[in-house]
Amino acid sequence: MELQVLVVDDDNIFNLMANVLLRELGIASHTHCFTDAQDALAYIDQHNDAETTYLIFLDINMPTMSGWEMLARLEALPNHRNIHVVIVTSSIDSTDQKTATRFGQIIDYMIKPLNRKKLAALKQHKKIKSFFPTGG
Repeated sequence: MELQVLVVDDDNIFNLMANVLLRELGIASHTHCFTDAQDALAYIDQHNDAETTYLIFLDINMPTMSGWEMLARLEALPNHRNIHVVIVTSSIDSTDQKTATRFGQIIDYMIKPLNRKKLAALKQHKKIKSFFPTGG
């Protein structure tokens, strides 16, 4: 099994910072960053197989396709159980947090900026901890 880590946010600076943090914390040796949700979906379509698990850090508010729209599309994929999403947003709207509970693929909801402690704790989440050595 392989864990592919994707960052989907329309802010290039955020993507760069997330990439550095995820590598420093040992969550990913390489991240695939996308500024458009449609490009991220196209990537998943091209690299989709039963051996791949995805961990996607997803912004909600993006211009072309929102994070919610991307989530709906991800749910329709045959291997949707191998796709785990962390919402990363600047929105503090409780409606967004409530909406997030409707998607089974969401394993965490983080308010920007990214928090090292929360990211490190994410490695212990039951759905992805098998990808990280014990103690990691």
